[in-house]
Amino acid sequence: MDIICTGCNRHFKVADEKLLSGGTVYFTCPNCRERIEIKPASKTKPLPTDEKKATDESRGFEYFEPGSKTALVYCPGPQTRKLLQKELTCLGYKSRFVNQQDDIKFRFRYHIYDLVLLYQDGPEPEDDLVDIMKYLRPLMMDMRRKIFVVYIHPGGDRFDSMQAFSIGVDLTISPSGLGHLSEILSPALKAKEMAYKVFFECKAKVEMEIF
Repeated sequence: MDIICTGCNRHFKVADEKLLSGGTVYFTCPNCRERIEIKPASKTKPLPTDEKKATDESRGFEYFEPGSKTALVYCPGPQTRKLLQKELTCLGYKSRFVNQQDDIKFRFRYHIYDLVLLYQDGPEPEDDLVDIMKYLRPLMMDMRRKIFVVYIHPGGDRFDSMQAFSIGVDLTISPSGLGHLSEILSPALKAKEMAYKVFFECKAKVEMEIF
């Protein structure tokens, strides 16, 4: 199970067999000493499909099979949303959409998404987009390195790494590049994976010793 500390946003992976079945588990974050509560999965009668979907989405909880590629998308325009969802599906991603900062907070509370796409619909970023970016920037280093953030805006240049760095994202592209998303993302994702390969291998070994 993936656990995120509410005090410092540090991400932990705890083996399911170490959690008590049917009871709430507490443990102390080794980084900030915050007390973390892990509640058991609900055993109540299942809700109808439509009602369950609405409830899960409002709470931000959703289970993904191990190995699933997941993406969060902020995009106000319905037509562009459809295009992005189509492109991400072709790339093998399960995409979910957010509308404001609270949405992404809830989503990241239970799952670390591999890819975040932020689409600026106009010459200036919307207030909700600004708030979402404010949430992403101060994430803990080990958590942030697992997420590939793409900022799509009129001035985006995928060849300008300094532009992306100054904004606090991994890649910036212009809206005209959406039709070539797979060609743009694949090498960029591979480059980041190779850059942090040793870091994550060492982190995994340390976590195994601790937990």
